[in-house]
Amino acid sequence: MKRSITYLLLLLLATQVVAQRLPQRSIPPKRELRSAWVSTVWGIDWPKQGASPASQKAELVRMLDSLKANNFNAINLQVRSMSDALYESSLEPWSSYLTGTRGKYPGYDPLAFAVSECHKRGMEIHAWINPYRFSISTTWRHPLDAEAKKHLLHWGKFYILDPSQQWTINRIVSVCREVVTKYDVDGILYDDYFYPEGISSSISAPDYKTWQNSGTTMSFGDWRRNNVNRMIKAVYAMIQQVKPWVRYGISPAGVACTSQQLADKYGVDRCTSGSDWQYNGIFSDPLAWLQGKMIDYIAPQVYWRIGFKRADFSVLAPWWCKTARHFSRPAFVSMGVDKLVSTSEFPEWVQQTEILRKNCAPDQGGTIFWSVRNLYNKPGLSEQLCHYLKRTVYTTPSLVPIATWRNQIARKAPVVNFLKRENAQLKWQLIPRLRYTVYAFPKQMSKEQFRTEAKYLVSVVYNPESQADEVTFTIPAHLRTGYQFAVCPYDRYGNEYPPTFSN
Repeated sequence: MKRSITYLLLLLLATQVVAQRLPQRSIPPKRELRSAWVSTVWGIDWPKQGASPASQKAELVRMLDSLKANNFNAINLQVRSMSDALYESSLEPWSSYLTGTRGKYPGYDPLAFAVSECHKRGMEIHAWINPYRFSISTTWRHPLDAEAKKHLLHWGKFYILDPSQQWTINRIVSVCREVVTKYDVDGILYDDYFYPEGISSSISAPDYKTWQNSGTTMSFGDWRRNNVNRMIKAVYAMIQQVKPWVRYGISPAGVACTSQQLADKYGVDRCTSGSDWQYNGIFSDPLAWLQGKMIDYIAPQVYWRIGFKRADFSVLAPWWCKTARHFSRPAFVSMGVDKLVSTSEFPEWVQQTEILRKNCAPDQGGTIFWSVRNLYNKPGLSEQLCHYLKRTVYTTPSLVPIATWRNQIARKAPVVNFLKRENAQLKWQLIPRLRYTVYAFPKQMSKEQFRTEAKYLVSVVYNPESQADEVTFTIPAHLRTGYQFAVCPYDRYGNEYPPTFSN
């Protein structure tokens, strides 16, 4: 008996210690971006270079199935990494990371396939574009590269499209226009590559004479930053004209505005952790984009741990959240899981998620994990991180945040008409340029009691790719008995409208 009591006391003590170590969890918000970087350059995440189309497609399907099952709602797919294309482009050659040969047709259109598969699962897909990078340590020889090679800036091993040239701005606008008009993407996202890291700011700089001859009164650094800003502003204007519901974001380096002078310029608090090397290093000024309303979201790469002395996540992430709120934009903070080696590290990202939920504007936060393979396919782990996140902080599905700054135009609330249930399917009349949210709630609950809470959310449904005038949703097997259903119009800006109930 004493041995049993001693054992129980030890078990209780151990439970208390574990409980103290586990981060306190909030109720998951209904709106929160839960995404992952899908890197295609050098085949980091996908696809396996040279594999058959069937194999590459199956690999992507496995990835999306895992993310969907674990309550993620988006991916950021790299579609242009070296002035190339992971899609059928009239401007640039097929990416060599598909087949091993630049310009070689891979046998299918990867972006078209990815858009279709994401939307089948109710997930958003944001096309990740590197705007300037042309090549590293080499120059390409494909015919479609000939014009770009006339407009390069070379420093060290980097060849980039020269940001000072109007040709470069026009090319990047054209690339983004082609992606936005030909493909039903939900967003465009840049990463943190602008001017080459380490580029000289002295007379030895390859663009020094260009700056001197430009006639500008700006300093060399301000001129470079302005070149970047002009491109960003031009792409944003194009998207507003072509498809204003497509969100445009940038993922800068994770530390900015450590200078009090710069903080005063933008009317924000100074960032007190880390070193801002991007402002004068790669001539990236994220606060200019926020203040100028040139982007729809900021996704800073805060790839450090909580308590890391040189760059502390618990200081940096709240600063980005507060700064984004100041400019009425969401912060979708990018977290680094690429150094993950053990399941004992998993609570770190639960704590980081809770920090974001506490500091971001309500229903305006989220995360993009770097990178996707470490979420669902990390070798040597007894459990994958995406499963752990679902058990802890992603316990219910979520919708993406509303783009409130796009709601200036009064819209008549759309209504789902002719909703009916036919055995294992729900069907309703299609509404052009719209999505829908589907909810399942217990039959004993009255329609008056029902609320569109995340715990009842089953899926997001996009309009069919065909010319059908009816939308069909197959009810998951575990919901076919004991549940009734509601369908809400859900527009591309993220607004959700009142439900219609099934018969």
